[in-house]
Parts: sequence; C-alpha cells; structure tokens
Amino acid sequence: MSSWPTTTDELILEQKRLATLSFTCWEKPTKPFISAGVFVCYGRNVAGAGKKDDQGWASAVALFPGGSVKVFRVSGRATFDYIPGLLALRDGPLLEKAVLGLELRPEILFVNATSRDHPYRAGLALHLGYKLDVPTVGITRNPLIAEGSLPGIKRGNKSELRVGNETVAFWLRTQDNKAPLVVHPGYRLDGDSAIEVVLFYTEKYRTPEPLRLARKSARLYRAGVEDQAV
Repeated sequence: MSSWPTTTDELILEQKRLATLSFTCWEKPTKPFISAGVFVCYGRNVAGAGKKDDQGWASAVALFPGGSVKVFRVSGRATFDYIPGLLALRDGPLLEKAVLGLELRPEILFVNATSRDHPYRAGLALHLGYKLDVPTVGITRNPLIAEGSLPGIKRGNKSELRVGNETVAFWLRTQDNKAPLVVHPGYRLDGDSAIEVVLFYTEKYRTPEPLRLARKSARLYRAGVEDQAV
C-alpha cells in the first residue's frame, strides 16, 4: 500500500492524478450490508487554524445491519498544518489507521470531507476511499468551492452544487426544516447512489448514522472516556 504524500507538492500531484482516473460505479448489494463512518477531532480551545503536531483522536465505527457496532479508536499527532484543500496531509494517515483497525471492509464509508468539490477535484473523501478501495460518501456542512442554491425545506429536497459547469456535489435536506448537508459522491459513487445511502441513514438524525456515531466516539475518546460503546 502506498504511503500518504508528505509535502504539498506531492499531494497536489496525487490529487491531480486521482482526478483523471475512472472508477467502476458501486452497485448497491441486494442484501443488507455493513457501513462505516470515520471522524477525527482535535483539542478544543486552540486559537487559529490547526497546526502540525496537534493531538488528534480518530474513531471508525462499523454499523451492522442489525444495529450492532464495532469501534476502533486511534490517537496521534497531525502530520501537517490545516490548509483548505490539503486536508489529506493532516488527517489522511490517522483516518486510514482508524478504518483499518476495524479489520473488516465496509460496503460504504462516510467521511467528513469533500470529494470533487475541490480545487484539484480530489478531496480527502475520494482520496481515502481510493487508498482503502472502499466506496465513500463525503459529508460536510458547507461546500468548499462549489456554488449552488439551497434546496427546499422538506426531507429529500436537493440541489446541485457546481464548479463552473460541472456538478460536483449536492445540497441535501435530510430532515424537514433543518439545515441541509453537502453530499459529496466519493470513490466509486455517483450522485444518485450517494443521496440514496445518505437518506437511508438519516431517518432519525440529520447526520448519517455511521458518521454521527464516529463523531460521537471520537469526541468521547478526546474527553478521556475509554469505553468504546457509542
């Protein structure tokens, strides 16, 4: 398995390369499947943008069809400053360790990152999925560089987000009258499939359940709660 880029020049070259690749499109299994979410958080009350060597706490949570979960947590130091568009330098290695620690291959992985909504069309959600060879959906609160009007206020309402003439992501209302999320089709997922799985996992909460559980687990880990139950 190739290592993560360690310089901005290396990462940008890899992002540009990933943006040119074509991937076989994911086909939804006919039977219920394992999904997962992965999330990393850093120390609170840190002034300014994140810096190299910030302490990070990452958690990956696999969600099984019956509702049971498997959790793997790992902590480590950020390998780079926070720079928009170059998140893979900072978070990529820790997120990969967390997912690999589950010792299973989920059918879908939810990531708090962008995909084609990116200066080089290859954000961390796409990059991580490619490295793990796991289909990914990116979920963010706001677009990175894409633009588009907000959708209607009902669950399931959506609208396109574009960079130039290219549709790269979607606003999606996952709960009536709640703020929409940005859905980023990642590695091997098209827009329709990404929206379908996000709606499937947001029947109760605004955030897709695997990602919500991973975020909760990472924050508990940061707080010193060692019990991995989420």
